[in-house]
Amino acid sequence: MPEVVITCDWTMMSNHHGKEFLGFGTTSPAYLLPEGVYQRMFFPKMPTDDHGYPNQAPYGMRKIEASLLDAGFDARIVHPSFLDRYMPGEAKVLLVSGHDYFGLNPPSSTFAGVMKKDPLNCVNFKRLLSQPHILEARRQGMKLIAGGPCAWQLSPATQSKVPWIGEFVRSIGGIDSVVEGEADVFVRELVRKALGDEFLPPHVILSAKEAPKVEQISSIRYPSVNGLIEIGRGCCRGCSFCSVTTRPTRWYPLEKIEQELAVNAKIGTVKGLLHSDDVYFYGSPNIVPREDKLIPLLKLAKRYYAQVGWSHVAVASLMTKPHLLAKCGEVLLDEQQDWWGVEVGVETGSPRMITAAMPGKVAPFKASQWPELVVQAAGLMNDNKVFPACTFIVGLPQETQDDVLKTIDLIDDLWDFKAILVPMFFVPLGHLKSKDWFSRDRLSPEQAELFKRALSHGIRQSKRLLRDFFDWEGQHTRAYRAGFRGFIGFLELLSKMNGLGSEPDRARGPLESPLAHPERLPVPTIPMRE
Repeated sequence: MPEVVITCDWTMMSNHHGKEFLGFGTTSPAYLLPEGVYQRMFFPKMPTDDHGYPNQAPYGMRKIEASLLDAGFDARIVHPSFLDRYMPGEAKVLLVSGHDYFGLNPPSSTFAGVMKKDPLNCVNFKRLLSQPHILEARRQGMKLIAGGPCAWQLSPATQSKVPWIGEFVRSIGGIDSVVEGEADVFVRELVRKALGDEFLPPHVILSAKEAPKVEQISSIRYPSVNGLIEIGRGCCRGCSFCSVTTRPTRWYPLEKIEQELAVNAKIGTVKGLLHSDDVYFYGSPNIVPREDKLIPLLKLAKRYYAQVGWSHVAVASLMTKPHLLAKCGEVLLDEQQDWWGVEVGVETGSPRMITAAMPGKVAPFKASQWPELVVQAAGLMNDNKVFPACTFIVGLPQETQDDVLKTIDLIDDLWDFKAILVPMFFVPLGHLKSKDWFSRDRLSPEQAELFKRALSHGIRQSKRLLRDFFDWEGQHTRAYRAGFRGFIGFLELLSKMNGLGSEPDRARGPLESPLAHPERLPVPTIPMRE
């Protein structure tokens, strides 16, 4: 029985039907339908063994588990429904992780703000830490440590801005230590102190200087959710609203990546996701994609997985070497895979906001080229069977009415883009963490129109994407496809009944690859050296 238990809430301890994108459904409130229906749709229960150890677990938790095991600790990830077997009693330390404890991150804060209800991830996290066996274990002295990408939500600064978080923390007997940042190495010393009943720092922020080197990062021992594998950390673009850009860029060597691919493939995982802030940059020391690095990575992944997706890619990266995407497709697309997904941060249609908040996002191009870059990248992606989820930020500091109108114009240009456009309220992270949250009551008519336009685009394109998304065969799949088709139809009906539909007066028409017209390709304005 492990004395160090690692867990998360039920919305994270799921493989989301093998579809990572469905996990975003857990950021919405249980609205209109019972919570159990949303669970079946978006976060079905993860199978476990007899000890409550999950077959797959979130990748970041697997990294912490591996680090503690490598250091000799008796530590394991346990499904939240099995914690009563370990506490009170066996477990001396409980580590909790999460992507969004209290629904403050985008897109949770957007859905919660619009619907004025707690999102599913928030409801389930509070339910997790309020379980009687955890409260009793805490009374008996079990240490509770919180971390993960949303640890900032438990900081004193956040609790002062959101008082009900502090009230909840006090109701469960407090949290012994909160850790922000990459804790791969630091967690070992923290757990050692917790087991020795030594003083634990109540709040730790690990700086970029304390970020572990690649050789200090443990390789996962057990499978990750949906075969997600990290290929590197950090980002060099420096967007002011993003916390990832505060960390140094590091790339894992292929040997380290292959170790983790093999762990997932061993249990029969056939679909996986390569994760970094920009997969297209793999192995590059700057903002120029390296074909000699990226293509071998993709070939390696395809040796282990029948289907390979990407977590993120940047518009400017794609347009820096547009011909490279087709070469990626030659590796990935075959009789077992006919498309792949990725998340793309578009954020705005305004060149002025690019300059004000994210000048590095457009490099090596000019900010004035941004809207056309996005449209050309969209044509490039669709031409190569890449169907992305594209995020937009509403309410960035300094945003004006004209900036919002330019973003609406961009959405109109993307009307035939086979993708999902996701508008999100601004959340103060990164270099803007001292700013205020954007909320529903601050929505201008133009911003409300942006949401309506994105919703209408999403409903329209979801119908086109549905068959691609549920791409396996069988009665089970047909049932889920029919269920989601009905759900989309229901949203469409509600949208019409509540006046939330919005379509452009004009649309750009079918998008085409910019490679069809090489003379129109945007010219970089910064000299590029590989």
